Amino acid sequence: MSFLDRLLVLDSNTVSDALDLLGFKGAVYGLLPLWDCPKIVGRARTVKVGLNPDAVPPTHPLTPMDEATTDGILVVSGGIDGVSCWDHGIDNAWKAKRIRGAIIDGMCRDNKDSRDAGYPVYGRGVTTTSERGQVAQVCSGTPLQVLQVRGVVVCQNDYVIADGSGTVFVPAERIERVLEVGERLNRRQTLVAQAVGAGRLASEVMEATQSPTAPRNAGAESSTQPPKASAEDQELVALFAGSGTAGVSDALDKLGILGQAHNIMPLTDYSTVTIGPAFTVRYVPACGSAGGVDNFIDQVATGDVVVIDNGGRTDCTVWGDIMTQYAGLRGIAGTVIDGVCRDVNRALTDDYPLFTVGRWMRTGKDRVRVGGVNESIGVGRVRVQPRDIVVADANGVVVVPRNRAREVAELARWIEECEADIRESIVGGATLGEAREEFKYFQLQRRG
Repeated sequence: MSFLDRLLVLDSNTVSDALDLLGFKGAVYGLLPLWDCPKIVGRARTVKVGLNPDAVPPTHPLTPMDEATTDGILVVSGGIDGVSCWDHGIDNAWKAKRIRGAIIDGMCRDNKDSRDAGYPVYGRGVTTTSERGQVAQVCSGTPLQVLQVRGVVVCQNDYVIADGSGTVFVPAERIERVLEVGERLNRRQTLVAQAVGAGRLASEVMEATQSPTAPRNAGAESSTQPPKASAEDQELVALFAGSGTAGVSDALDKLGILGQAHNIMPLTDYSTVTIGPAFTVRYVPACGSAGGVDNFIDQVATGDVVVIDNGGRTDCTVWGDIMTQYAGLRGIAGTVIDGVCRDVNRALTDDYPLFTVGRWMRTGKDRVRVGGVNESIGVGRVRVQPRDIVVADANGVVVVPRNRAREVAELARWIEECEADIRESIVGGATLGEAREEFKYFQLQRRG
């Protein structure tokens, strides 16, 4: 198999882990798929852009693609926030069928064209502003700095892998060694997933896989069942059945309670609401000691929501596919992270609810460690106590203090019923003002 064929078997998480073990840089944060595009692997075709000096005619952006190639990925550095990086260049690339995809440290537009063509584009985001007259090619085919991610240098013909978790670059001279380590990690991950799927405890599996030897009793059944939800937990969760975060947020506002987790968003637009008691986890920097994701998940009860305080860090993850699979098997309701997750394809396939600051593939091993469980933590500027009630949906996450749960749930129901009456009234022909007046809408928004 060629290096590219071997790279295609892996994912960005595994390649990032291999680079970590070897002490190399390559994982970059913030360059994500701009539509639901497939994984791409290939060789970098580098372009650097910058502000367009009026006196200098801009170089055509397709210079590095003029050579015959079937394995190239366009890598654009130096993008400007809010301004597209040569949308027509990207279009021409896929029309020529020479470039497998584009990695842009900047913005792009005409995203629909790329989606309709099935052409993979990764970048910071999308914009409507054209590059014309604003940016120009500075150089191509030379070493370039991926400016947003600080410290990662990409050279012409380096190896690239990009998927739902992000983008990783591998220096061409190191690809063989990185692949060897990545393939070993991939084999171990497969054995771990099989063991978890067979019912073994996460703590047993993690301990067994710390050595190079694969677990021999991967098919053994777990002798320990997850803790069961208490009667009070079940009662409090049931109070919020039928409510969403919007109504609960309004109820919290009216009572003067801060409970809306800022910038913690769903991995996808979930159609259902996740509700459960908080099992709190606090991560701290590893500070030279061996760190990792720990085995706290064996203590989490069925129906709980795991709430993780990683200080909002976006440079390493604390949740991946093994945790997702194991949590789903044990009936855990979902996970909220003030930080990033990885292995998002597993969570999406399993329909496991994840609410995070973002996604990135770099491991938390030896970067963070568990500092405490079931203690007071901070998530999205909200203080979360163990067993508080978490409500999360496509709009975000709210946290209800356990000792106010009944009061909040009752008020949320009243608010949602009033809003339903208003919607029914306007369908029946009332004006919005009339409906709001009749059902005392503005009282819903006031405190007290």
